[in-house]
Amino acid sequence: MRFTIVIGTSLLVLWLAYAVWPFFTVYRLASAVEARDVAEINELVDVPALRRSLAAQIARAYLRITGRAGRPGSTFEEFAIGIGTSVADPLVAKLVSPSALLGLLQNGQPPGVFSDHVPPIEGLSSKALGNVWQTYANSELGIARFFVVMPFDKPLGKTFRLGFCLTGWKWKLCSAELPEQLQLRLAQEISRQP
Repeated sequence: MRFTIVIGTSLLVLWLAYAVWPFFTVYRLASAVEARDVAEINELVDVPALRRSLAAQIARAYLRITGRAGRPGSTFEEFAIGIGTSVADPLVAKLVSPSALLGLLQNGQPPGVFSDHVPPIEGLSSKALGNVWQTYANSELGIARFFVVMPFDKPLGKTFRLGFCLTGWKWKLCSAELPEQLQLRLAQEISRQP
């Protein structure tokens, strides 16, 4: 009986530690963005995974604005997104550079990416995350994956959905679903490229 209680308590403590662990990374990333600490941001971001995530979103938005989008999930759409990511790649390369990534996370205005002025949007900050309970209410924890939606007080079309992956025993930002207006602006930037 005693052995069962010890094992049960140990498993509960491990599960609680696992459930709390990614929140520390989210708040570390928010602090790094607020402090404009590019080195810390680079440590907390899985750049290749984030690059794939951004390229697919921008390619989908590009297909939507050009009227070439297929039925969601269809083979045609997946093929078109594959081709679209190669078209979006030069723009995405700019987006994941340290200074542009900081601007993207901070206010949706990555320097050197847009050809004209883009209005700022609320980005990652301790204010946008709210308190711990608000962050928890706007998060999803899975096996080796964690998602948080922020700013918590905005409608879904105006929020970032940040995805964190457990890589090498560290939580790292591996995906960022951008607000709809930002996706469309980036897709328009692709259409302006020669």
